[in-house]
Amino acid sequence: MYHENVKVAVVFTFGYSLDTWNSSGTLEKEIKPYLLLNKRYNIEFTFITFGDKTDRHINTGTSNINVIPVYEMINKSKYKFVNYMKSFFVPFIVKSQLSDINIIKQNQLLGSWVSIILQRLLRKPLIVRTGYDMYEFSILENKKWHIKKLYKLLTYISLKSSDLYTVSSKCDKDFLRKNFNGGNILIRPNWVNKYPSVKFNSRARKKIITVGRLENQKNFKCLIESFQNSTFEIDIIGNGSQKNLLQSIASECNVKVNFINNIQNDEIIALLKKYKYFISTSLFEGNPKSMLEALSVGCIVFASNIKNHREIIKNGVNGFLFELDNNNLRKVFEENHEHDLIEEISHNAQKIINKSNSIDKLVETENSDFLSLL
Repeated sequence: MYHENVKVAVVFTFGYSLDTWNSSGTLEKEIKPYLLLNKRYNIEFTFITFGDKTDRHINTGTSNINVIPVYEMINKSKYKFVNYMKSFFVPFIVKSQLSDINIIKQNQLLGSWVSIILQRLLRKPLIVRTGYDMYEFSILENKKWHIKKLYKLLTYISLKSSDLYTVSSKCDKDFLRKNFNGGNILIRPNWVNKYPSVKFNSRARKKIITVGRLENQKNFKCLIESFQNSTFEIDIIGNGSQKNLLQSIASECNVKVNFINNIQNDEIIALLKKYKYFISTSLFEGNPKSMLEALSVGCIVFASNIKNHREIIKNGVNGFLFELDNNNLRKVFEENHEHDLIEEISHNAQKIINKSNSIDKLVETENSDFLSLL
């Protein structure tokens, strides 16, 4: 089902652009749902990005995505605070270019003030899409009190202003219901492609892979220390401020750790297919894309027993959960990495995640969301 006149303005996360996606290796993945929505339902998109003229020359894969780079129209300051202030004028600058749009979609909470002002100016319905809850993360990361207050206020205003507010997990929805009143909150999990099964026994036997920023949230210190003096080799894909610290810990613990810089998403998928074991030691998460992708190619996932992981991993069915204390990871891994039903668990991982997180399901639901607001 499609509506021949659906045109959606997508406001990027503040500070992000097509060039940001391209440089980080996520462009193809981020843009794929929009291409499918255009192909299957004839929906046209206008991207309002926090980039410069470079964004106009990045190949989006279709002529039905119009790109409006903010910093082609206003000068970008070297001071972030100044850019924040300037962003409040963006809706007034781009308004004339959006006269024929039907719906505004905000991609992530940060920058939602741009979409909210546009909503008022154009009198069009607004969808705010979040992949994780910024306010909850600010609490868990122990941010300064004024940052937490600002994120709480931004969440409150966005919930009140949006016609639809989507989150990627039941945990996020529960958190919002507990801390805020109002808002039409729907769960729209992150998506994965469907991949053919890869013979499990052909994968690396003595290697572990994980993906994520080298920051405290991902807790890679725990991962490395858990495999002290182990014969297993660990590959970590990602960059971050803790790289030198983690290299030092690996040396002290006599663990071979290979740090792989950010690569294109399709290269990550190709690598994941070569590994039996994926481990996440995260202290907290949203709806973790890297774990979903590991499951989608049949990796055996060992994940910290946190609420968002429990929403995805059914212990002993499609992966394993471990506690983040008393060296529980090493114990759970050694007890289960050669489990009698390991190939069945790998099969379950793909089967369950393809059912709940397929891109086809997301695109169909997204189209329904758009139509419900017309």
